Amino acid sequence: MPPRLPELADRTADHGDRRTVARGVAWGGVESATSAFVGLVLTPLVVRSCGLEGLGLWAASWSLAHTTNLLDLGVGASYTRFTSQAIALSDVRALNRTLAAGTGFHILLGVLMGGLALALGPAALGIVVPAGSLAAQARTVFSCTLATVLLRTLLSAYRGVVAGAQRIDLLGRIGAAVSGLEGIGAAAALAGGFGLPGMAINSLLWSACASIAEALAAHRLVPGLRVVPFLAGREEWRELLSFGLRLQVVRASEILGAHIPRLALAAGAGLTPAGLYDLGARVAGVLQLAALPLPVIQPLAGRMAARGEPQGLQSLLARATRYVALLALPCAALVLLDAEPILKAWTGRDGAAAAAPTARLLCLALLCGFLFSPLRLVLRGCGRPGPEALGALCGSLLSVALAVALAPFLGAPGVAASALAGAILSAGILTIGARRAAPALTRGTMRVLSAPMMCAIAGLVSAAGLRLLVSGWGVPCVTRADALLRLLTEGLALGGAACVVSFVTGTFAREDAAALATALLPGRPPRAADPTGVLGARGRS
Repeated sequence: MPPRLPELADRTADHGDRRTVARGVAWGGVESATSAFVGLVLTPLVVRSCGLEGLGLWAASWSLAHTTNLLDLGVGASYTRFTSQAIALSDVRALNRTLAAGTGFHILLGVLMGGLALALGPAALGIVVPAGSLAAQARTVFSCTLATVLLRTLLSAYRGVVAGAQRIDLLGRIGAAVSGLEGIGAAAALAGGFGLPGMAINSLLWSACASIAEALAAHRLVPGLRVVPFLAGREEWRELLSFGLRLQVVRASEILGAHIPRLALAAGAGLTPAGLYDLGARVAGVLQLAALPLPVIQPLAGRMAARGEPQGLQSLLARATRYVALLALPCAALVLLDAEPILKAWTGRDGAAAAAPTARLLCLALLCGFLFSPLRLVLRGCGRPGPEALGALCGSLLSVALAVALAPFLGAPGVAASALAGAILSAGILTIGARRAAPALTRGTMRVLSAPMMCAIAGLVSAAGLRLLVSGWGVPCVTRADALLRLLTEGLALGGAACVVSFVTGTFAREDAAALATALLPGRPPRAADPTGVLGARGRS
């Protein structure tokens, strides 16, 4: 009989522990808020120190480094499913052997990816980076960003263990601390005149610290954890690679859709349009708030699938979809209404307003992706990634093809429109495939979007009406203070109206607020008795 995980098995036996879920969501929110704040502060500093071309180089280097994950074969993305199942069944031997196979694979792949990237990376950067001071910095920047990506990939097994143990709150704490410290180091590098190379070295150092912290947390949560590369049997290699290959289609599609258009824009239109695209993407990134519930979905789905609980899976999908929509739709309404004031208040530059159309289009693309993320994560946790893989592949191929064709002529807005078209196609294919693969699971899920939609519409109407009453519709923001005032007043009106409607309609109940209010308090989360009380209260669907 395999050894058990005594403390961990007791802690995670009840997957309906609402406070555990709330802690994960809350600390994920702290991490997202910290990262957003760091990006909010650093982006104007990078533009001021290195110009829009420097910002374009920074984005292009990370995009090129992340493309090396095309050869990952989905192993890194598979950890959460296998670790959550092993922990749910208290099978530490299976956990160790799965991690041994995955880590050994990543060691071999890391050597291969590093060699290929170092051989081809400088030539690829030479296509998008013009001769001059930026070209001299490009090699150091790319080397450090590549090393950061490879390091995080190699040690991703520990992150998978922590996630599978339902301790998303620990990952949030680590991520928030590292993001803040990395931001401080990056600001110091810019202030000290070290420029983009200094920022890249700083990112590498703090990424190593994050991986070390995750490894310590994993060993503390699972006392019997032993990660010995290559010490696995044929069955572990077969299962990991079989599931991972299907997820790799999704991963490769995400990489292509996120990074290839940026590179195509930099090569076809120049680094300045690439910088504007990055500004628009960062403004649209306010929708990342909607990602707060996502990290807890796949581990819970994997646990429920391992224990054969279809009703719990259906409840999880409905509630997760409602909460993601409740977060995403008002944020999207704010970007659609106030993209120009956001850019003006953020950067203080008149030319930055040219990124507003890009921000709006990317906002809609992100909204489409987030609304269907709970569905794809539940399917992945159940071991059915086929619809997700097909949808992601078709959507990314359409997005990349349109981006390459439109980038030289339409610039950043054309590439953003390509992303929106790909997101719509991907969501459609995912929905059709999910209904065929698991009709009982998806029945009635989309009906939960009506209440969050009412909240967003109420907020949008309130903010737009306030603008008409105060300043008129077509009056631009001349100064940064004007933009800040408009953004503050309209944002409060939009958020206040959305919150009122959410409480009146019962979309966000008092029990949910109480759970989140206590989520950041110290102490071990208690176990709940309701097996369907995940991501919500009183069995609502």
